[in-house]
Amino acid sequence: MLAALVVVFVLIIAMTLIARYRMCPPDKVLVVYGKLANGLSSRCYHGGSTFVVPFFQSYQYLDLTPITIDIELKGALSSQNIRIDAPASFTIGISTEPEVMQNAATRLLGRSLDEVQQLASEIIMGQMRVVFASMTIEEINNDREKLIAAITKGVEVELHKVGLRMINGNIRDIKDLSGYIDALGKESAARAINDAQIKVAQENQRGAIGRAEAERDQFIRVATAEAEARKGQNTAQVVIAKSNADLAAEQAEAKRRTEAAQKVAEARALQESYKAQQEAELARAAREKAQQQADQIVKAEIDKERVRIDAEAKAAQTKIIQEGQSAAYVIQKDAEAEGVRRVAEGEAAGIRAKLGAEATGIQAKLTAEAEGTRALLDAKAQGFEKLLRVASDTSGATQLLIAENIVRIAEIQAGAIKGLQFEKVIVMGGGAGGQNAGPGQFVQDLYKGVLPIQELAKSVGLNLPTFLGTAAPESPSSAPSSGVPAAPTAKSSVSEAPKKDVS
Repeated sequence: MLAALVVVFVLIIAMTLIARYRMCPPDKVLVVYGKLANGLSSRCYHGGSTFVVPFFQSYQYLDLTPITIDIELKGALSSQNIRIDAPASFTIGISTEPEVMQNAATRLLGRSLDEVQQLASEIIMGQMRVVFASMTIEEINNDREKLIAAITKGVEVELHKVGLRMINGNIRDIKDLSGYIDALGKESAARAINDAQIKVAQENQRGAIGRAEAERDQFIRVATAEAEARKGQNTAQVVIAKSNADLAAEQAEAKRRTEAAQKVAEARALQESYKAQQEAELARAAREKAQQQADQIVKAEIDKERVRIDAEAKAAQTKIIQEGQSAAYVIQKDAEAEGVRRVAEGEAAGIRAKLGAEATGIQAKLTAEAEGTRALLDAKAQGFEKLLRVASDTSGATQLLIAENIVRIAEIQAGAIKGLQFEKVIVMGGGAGGQNAGPGQFVQDLYKGVLPIQELAKSVGLNLPTFLGTAAPESPSSAPSSGVPAAPTAKSSVSEAPKKDVS
């Protein structure tokens, strides 16, 4: 609580101190009064700022606003005791001079603008009366500047005493009750009119004279000017001609110098051109020589490098080819070995498969043949049993078999001589008995001699027709157990038969 009170107290003190620090506006005068140093009653500030000590000092402002005062002065006596009326307007204000400002603080502090205006009006009016009393009507009427200066001087002195100063003063009019000023005015007006008329006449005379003199002077001056102009023109023409001549001469000289300079410059340029061309040719020759040398060196270096690169490339190519050939040879040999191994394996497998297939085929063929043989034998056995049942004995069955196969036997017999080519047959003898000797008998005998079909038929008890031949008579030397018919006997006679195919 105490601390808060202290803080509040400090704040109040601070705000009070801040509030007592006063700044003076430019349109006012700050007047600080109270206990001041050096025993002063007050201290005035125009502009700036100051600190007003609380409880010991106070302050007020004096307004610097200008105050306009209209003075209606009437019945003021002149030095000639002529009363005059002189309405005037004055503008006053509080002075900012230090001493006068101090008087204002002393005399005007606390007064209103009306009170100040009233005080100043009385002072100005009194001073105007004093001034009018010291001057005659003529001086007042004729010399207004002196009047204003006298009034301003007297008013300034009196206003400074109360802290004011006069800013502007103007006497609007001056009149008198007796009409003296009007008479003076009329006299002055008449005199002024006469003077003005004289001045007008004089001015007219002076104007005519002046005009004539001016015209004369103008004519003279014009003639002189024309002469001077002509002279100047001639002179100018001379000068122009001279200048043209000089110009032509200068131009000719300049042209000559220019042409000479151009020729010299051309000669120098040509010389420099030749020199530059010579240097360029020398430089070009040197450059071509250097370029040729460089080309030769570069070419030699290139050839050398090309040879080295070719040698390295060839060596590398040879190495690569050798390595490739070696690798290819190894691969080829490996492939050949692999191919041989695979071919051998294939051939072995083929042989094994072929042999297996052949063995299987042979086995199947033998099995089929065995089966066929067995079936044939079974069929023959069955057929033979049926023949036995039909023939009621073995011989009868045999005869039936021979009879059944007689056609086949005859075909076999005929096939023995089938295809024989007889270009020339020599029949020797006349055949058996000699009666039917000839080629027909020879063929018949040959047929019969091929297969003893009659003997075969007889052995089983069959009698074959005679066109199939007859059985040969049994010779005593022939062994009956042999069963082979004797061969037909050839005749000793030889006969040539035509070429004939016997089938």
